[in-house]
Amino acid sequence: YYKSDDNKSKKIEIKDTKSAKSKDNKNLIQDIKYTSNNTNGDIFEILAEYGEPSSEIPELMFLTNVTGNIFLKNKSNIKLTSDYANFNTKTFETTFLNDVKILRNEEIILGNELYLVFDQTEEVLKKNSNADQNLIRMSYNVVIKKPGYNVRADVLEIDLISKNLRIYMNDKYKKVKAKSKIN
Repeated sequence: YYKSDDNKSKKIEIKDTKSAKSKDNKNLIQDIKYTSNNTNGDIFEILAEYGEPSSEIPELMFLTNVTGNIFLKNKSNIKLTSDYANFNTKTFETTFLNDVKILRNEEIILGNELYLVFDQTEEVLKKNSNADQNLIRMSYNVVIKKPGYNVRADVLEIDLISKNLRIYMNDKYKKVKAKSKIN
């Protein structure tokens, strides 16, 4: 368990200390759970069936069968699922990969890749004051399904502080496609 000076905390919990060997003889850790919160009081929890530490970058973990939960203060919670994720155990920056889903209320958002970052460290912000933080960015073949309409776009961003949603195409000459289902 780690608590920083700025009221953010990070917790690493390995529910089952069984480790296994993959086919190529790499170490796998089973049933992983990481928890973090941001300065706004939101909580991020990520669970994975398996994790494999990177041999080159000590803080990087490759996760399999991943579920993420974001418990937003005074707003609807968000559930994230994917087949895989690249997870930084220090910063909690996470890239969800392959069959990525966002579930919130009656809305389902599908895409190929999702980038999530909570609060950045002061060190990162000193180097780049515009660094992404408190952000979800879904990209590649984004489909938003909600009762009454479907939307297709290249990118969807959710600001976790303001809760604002931004949907756009990478090519400024292409349009976001929306279909409304009127009964």
